Amino acid sequence: AMIQHKRLYSDDDWNSLWQKFQDASLYPYPIPNPSKKLYYTAYSKGKGRGNFASRNIKAGEHIYHGYKNAAFFQEGESFKRFLSLLSKEAACDVLEWSFMQDLTNDGNAVLCLDMDGGALFNDGSPHQNMQYKEAWSLNKYATRDIQKGEEITEQYDIFTKTEIDL
Repeated sequence: AMIQHKRLYSDDDWNSLWQKFQDASLYPYPIPNPSKKLYYTAYSKGKGRGNFASRNIKAGEHIYHGYKNAAFFQEGESFKRFLSLLSKEAACDVLEWSFMQDLTNDGNAVLCLDMDGGALFNDGSPHQNMQYKEAWSLNKYATRDIQKGEEITEQYDIFTKTEIDL
């Protein structure tokens, strides 16, 4: 298997994605201010980019605030418009990071994209140490104590299995 060394995104890179999202959505969506995070992004052996605990985290602690850091697409045209504004590298990343989620628990899923380092949590199934408390939420919590420097992982196979027309 070929090892990929994709670059780590800076705050400027994330802000650029938000600006492109604003341009594509035709809506003056506010760009979130970076908040103090419980993790930092680095390279994860055998996985590429990942997130690691910047301090000890207790079981049940809120790790990731998904709603304020995510972009949402209800239909394919706005997503395609967004992708067309990105570099090839960024568009490939966005396609890799996008996921469908039913945020209202009513069977209607939307395309979601974490627009910060939250996009880089790796799959740790079946031993992930972070997960949603509710399937329709984007907020993620520690499932057990996590040590400083330990990779924070989630479970990928819980995402809604729905497609969006592109």
